[in-house]
Amino acid sequence: MNQHSNDRKPAKKRSIDAYASSAFRPHGRIEFWAEGPVIRIAAEGPFNREAVQAVGLAMRDLFATMPPAPRFADLLEFRGSLLASPDALAAFGDFLAAMSAAKTAPIAVAFVVAPEVEGRSLMLPIFAKLYAEHRRQFSAFETSEAAEAWLRERLGA
Repeated sequence: MNQHSNDRKPAKKRSIDAYASSAFRPHGRIEFWAEGPVIRIAAEGPFNREAVQAVGLAMRDLFATMPPAPRFADLLEFRGSLLASPDALAAFGDFLAAMSAAKTAPIAVAFVVAPEVEGRSLMLPIFAKLYAEHRRQFSAFETSEAAEAWLRERLGA
């Protein structure tokens, strides 16, 4: 998944801070960039609704400037906390539905969440349910290597 060639420009990273559109600031830090058929996301929670809404705007911008491959996947690496408010989770469900409607949904989503990340045991089943409701292949891992191997299998299928 870390296939950088020397003749390609580094991927442009996007941060939700640049896409905040509410009077309330996003809680949490989220940056993402494309690496071939994988959208890599580095996230540090806890997260609020405004953070999720900013992700939606940032993803729209990413796909407008660089349309996704026909088959792509998301790899999210969480640090600090995975906790999200109830209204953030509702906004996340709306975000997943909007991605499906726009035909920009990934074929698979992998979360990397180390055991020490706050809210891991509480939030992973909630995210698994949300992804299942929106017909996404989802799995969570403790290491990037395991997540990348799982995504390679999905992308190769």
